Amino acid sequence: MKLQDVFDQLTTGEFSQMSIGGSAAGVIEESNWPKVINHINLGLIDLYKRFNLKEGRIKLLLQPGVTTYAIKSAYAVNNRSSRETVRYLEDSKAQPFKDDIQKIEKVLTDSGYELGLNDSTDPYAVFTPSAFVLRVPEIIVDGSVDIPDQLNTQDLVLVYRASHPRIDMGQEGCPFHPARVEIELPDSHLEALLFYIASRANNPVGMTNEFHAGNSYYAKYLASCQALNDVNLQVDQGSQNTRLQRNGWV
Repeated sequence: MKLQDVFDQLTTGEFSQMSIGGSAAGVIEESNWPKVINHINLGLIDLYKRFNLKEGRIKLLLQPGVTTYAIKSAYAVNNRSSRETVRYLEDSKAQPFKDDIQKIEKVLTDSGYELGLNDSTDPYAVFTPSAFVLRVPEIIVDGSVDIPDQLNTQDLVLVYRASHPRIDMGQEGCPFHPARVEIELPDSHLEALLFYIASRANNPVGMTNEFHAGNSYYAKYLASCQALNDVNLQVDQGSQNTRLQRNGWV
């Protein structure tokens, strides 16, 4: 869907009685775009945290003697602006790593064997002390002969829950218009996004304990998210993240 589709839904729905852009004007005025886009960005961040809507992968080249790795674009091989002397995240010019990790879901060896993740009972498990740090057992980094063959590896593949690209109005050389901006969100999750945006737009500055329309919309947002959880929608990993599965059925 396009950003314009989200604007249109808001104009005829949640924003219809608001000065920010209702049906009387027929559109969200351009002067209000930055404010609305900020709400949309925050809504997409929250939805991508709650649901595994996009999968990313990055290869980590193990370095001798190094057990702790920061998963940041500063360490990406194709980041020519980085000042780091050792760059161990193997990306490409066509698909550069853009710091879009929400959560590391799986870690695989170069043969495809899945390592334990954050499992204190597994001596070969890797750990994520934070969302952007991976700690690898020394025995795997050093390639000891005492470990099982499937654990002998020169690199690791990190499979992670990715975030939505930030919508930015300030890109140089590219005139901005909502009709040209792609929103990577399934139609099934649009209602939840609209409720989130409305909750932010209806949240009066300075009001904390009082009930207002923003509270009501946020309650609707949580209910919509719960409904999505109940039908168990998730990314179909076998279809390049373009489809969703429900309860095991496509």
